[in-house]
Amino acid sequence: MSIISQIRHFLINRLAEWFTIAGSACCIRLKSIKYREFCMNNDQNFSLVVFQKDNELIDFKIHRDTQEIWATLKEVAQLYDVDKDTISYHIRNIFQDGELEERSTTEDFQVVQNEKNGQVCRTLTHYNLDIIISVGYRVNAKKAINFRQWATQTLRTYLEQGYIINEKALSESPEKVNELAAKVREIRAGEKQVYAKVRECFKIGASDYDPSSQEVRTFYALLQDKFHHAVTGMTSSKLILDRANHLEDNMGLYSIAGTFPTKKEIEIGKNYLRPDELYRLHLLSEQFLLYAESTALQGKKMTMTSLHTQLDRLLTLNDYDVFPGYTDYMKNEALEHARQEFERYRKKKVIEDEGYIYDEELVELGEYHFLFEE
Repeated sequence: MSIISQIRHFLINRLAEWFTIAGSACCIRLKSIKYREFCMNNDQNFSLVVFQKDNELIDFKIHRDTQEIWATLKEVAQLYDVDKDTISYHIRNIFQDGELEERSTTEDFQVVQNEKNGQVCRTLTHYNLDIIISVGYRVNAKKAINFRQWATQTLRTYLEQGYIINEKALSESPEKVNELAAKVREIRAGEKQVYAKVRECFKIGASDYDPSSQEVRTFYALLQDKFHHAVTGMTSSKLILDRANHLEDNMGLYSIAGTFPTKKEIEIGKNYLRPDELYRLHLLSEQFLLYAESTALQGKKMTMTSLHTQLDRLLTLNDYDVFPGYTDYMKNEALEHARQEFERYRKKKVIEDEGYIYDEELVELGEYHFLFEE
């Protein structure tokens, strides 16, 4: 794939994400209504999306479960004010250039059409949103130029700000607002975000804050463990000791960046939190941050002790157990356990990838030793 195609592919993905989240495009109005014209009960799975362009209505199909938009050759041609042959030409080039795969972007649906002899059920090829956007970057027509201008501005905003928000679409969909709020809360609840915000608040109103002191490092570690204990009853170290297990999927981790855990990820207790625990942690973190921000904005003095006291009150208010304090030091033990489990997990994956059934006893007997020889 050429550099130009790679850039275009990136832009298409970003735009497709925006369409999925926001639900509308530039000067095109989006309205959902019930669609009754699918034969073979397809109306159970699809709704009709009406794009109003000038005074013309263009009907696209949207899958109710996946929220994917599908359009026929004729509908894409109507959208950009060109003939079907032009659209077909560009779609062929898109596939030939390797920009998109035909298998993942096309689907045949049966649709009822009004013809001379009445309504007829036809099988028509439909193209998804990736194709619709990609064609818009290739067609030489006024409507396509307008689309590209809008898309370029939208993508520039995305690259500069890191996000794009369609306020109108969100205001009409409480579910989308909740999804967006949860995503923002997840980002704000990250350790780096929490610590950065707390540091910022300390700079404004703290009287005992020395960022280089051991006391400050201990403060953040205790803060983290209070959150973890609230939602699991365990500290970060205890989480690792309890849940790091080479026999579990992803070694017991629920949060990893790729498809295989890294040495860094296995040493972070938060990565072992289950989805429901992680969500509750995000809620608590958000409440704590709001308190710290409010206190700083009011110009009130804060100390590390007062913040811990307020966090304890917050936990009590939310019916969580307050962390009673450390009874032993388990960090080194937890890290060593995680590293040992990681090595076992790595070997387990090698054995399974080679087509063998993993057996602990056979591993101890050295039956798989030949798989790890240089």
